[in-house]
Amino acid sequence: MADQKTFERVCDVIRETAGLDDVEMKPESTLEEIGLDSLGTVEILVAVEDEFGIQLDTEENPKTVGEFADTVEAALEK
Repeated sequence: MADQKTFERVCDVIRETAGLDDVEMKPESTLEEIGLDSLGTVEILVAVEDEFGIQLDTEENPKTVGEFADTVEAALEK
């Protein structure tokens, strides 16, 4: 699992990009549960890449906020 700092930064980007200020996010929260459709997920992907200065594999298809943070952390370690 991604460390807490990475997870919180990913959550901040999701909230800021998708306008989800009042949504509680847990690692097990699905992207669908927090209100993201496929277009919203792509917008978040681009925003996360910009925030972290990384390139994410478009083949990765995280289903939860925790999986998204894990994907970011794996890209940071490359």
